[in-house]
Amino acid sequence: MKSRVIVIVCFALIITMVGITSGLAQDATCAAIIKSAFEQLNTGCAGLPGSSACFGSGASATFLDGSNGTFAQAGDQVPLSALQGVQTQSLNTGSSSWGLALLHVQANVPLALSQQGLKAVLIGDVRLENAVPASDAFTPTAGITVTPLVAANLRAAPSKDATVLASAPVGTELTADGLNSAGDWLRVLNGDQTAWISRQVVAAKEGDIGSLPTIDNSTRTLMQSFIMTTGSPAAGCAEEPPAMLVLQAPGAMNALITVNGVDIRFDGTIVLNNSVNNMMMVVVLDGGASAGGVSIPSGFLLNIPLRADNQGMDGNATGLRPINGGERAFLTPIAAGISGAVLHRALTVPTEADVNAMLAQLNGAAGAQVVAGPAAGQADCKRFKPTSPLTGMPLGTTPFYWDGAAGATGYRINLYGSDGAVATSIDTGASTTTYTVDTNAFGGGTNFSWSVEALVNGQVACSSGRVNVVRDLTAQNVSDSGGVPAQPTACSWSGC
Repeated sequence: MKSRVIVIVCFALIITMVGITSGLAQDATCAAIIKSAFEQLNTGCAGLPGSSACFGSGASATFLDGSNGTFAQAGDQVPLSALQGVQTQSLNTGSSSWGLALLHVQANVPLALSQQGLKAVLIGDVRLENAVPASDAFTPTAGITVTPLVAANLRAAPSKDATVLASAPVGTELTADGLNSAGDWLRVLNGDQTAWISRQVVAAKEGDIGSLPTIDNSTRTLMQSFIMTTGSPAAGCAEEPPAMLVLQAPGAMNALITVNGVDIRFDGTIVLNNSVNNMMMVVVLDGGASAGGVSIPSGFLLNIPLRADNQGMDGNATGLRPINGGERAFLTPIAAGISGAVLHRALTVPTEADVNAMLAQLNGAAGAQVVAGPAAGQADCKRFKPTSPLTGMPLGTTPFYWDGAAGATGYRINLYGSDGAVATSIDTGASTTTYTVDTNAFGGGTNFSWSVEALVNGQVACSSGRVNVVRDLTAQNVSDSGGVPAQPTACSWSGC
């Protein structure tokens, strides 16, 4: 009987070891497939011309004429005018390829800069469906040459009230490629930027100004507006990152796209994903972006709630916060895998130091915005501001620090939840400018802000601006020496 037990135990151990070995082999296979996919994209899709798409691997396309086309081999290219949609695939069990595809979208970039249009890389299980009917799509023109009859201002928009970007002396040659809807302003190319000039002060050196197309806020080229759906990575392949769409603008241009009915403007590199609970995540890797009325700095992300039909916003954008270590961990291999030759420039992922520097810059400006209160003048508030935490806020015992206001008889710390409402207020004496708070008491969520008020006999002398902080989801042991804030770990990509 004893020998039988030994045999059963050994058999179980063999099965366990086989399972572990199989898992390791699967991971090795996944890694090899992913590496090969990047190589195919980098080799086959470098130098992709404007208004076209390129097959990297594991991708398919739907065409307007109903055909399958030739979008099936690494390096295959098709014009966007022939496409209805593009689908890239997850690394499913038994699959020998992982989905990657590249699109070069004209968007609002002038035709003269067509080789600098938007670059879009589909990664993993991503579906893009063109939302611009061919009959309504804007077709860029090469433009005509115009010259100012008098020294004229080049403005950011077709209005005399718009910001002046530059001045054009008499005789300056400018390429005009469109008119505003009223027909009294011309869009012109100023170096690698667009600007507007009054039609009244220019003459055509060649061509007809009246023949130029109309350009306004509703103008969209093919694939400048699209419906995006991202799925989940396949089970059993730890190497596969989450599905995502990487978009990169030339850099000098303030690019505009419409994704699932939401307008997004950006001048650098952004990453999109909407695989969780009808929530579209916008991550900014470099430059800046705006979506849902919220500005997103480099190294931050924003969640945009979508309607059940995946087309249009369902409420306000939420959860503006820095990217965390988990997100940085899977974005970094993507940045390493995609060659800069495929894009306008190599991808970079903001480091923790980059994010903290941005937070300190933003919060330093916000915290320094002191507002006078009823007891104004009874305390010296020149140096009064929050000093820590300025980035992450640990779950549990957390020291808060501020630079004091001479003459204050007390201070009040105000902590706000993600909805902007006061979560708690704490009064303390003036003998110290630090106070330890248990952040477990603030309920759920990760996004908070705080401010401090200087009091004189219970009346507010001055209030600081709010500082945004991210609370960890797990407790930490935090030292109160030096006021060094803990770093945010917040939530993972799939959990936000």
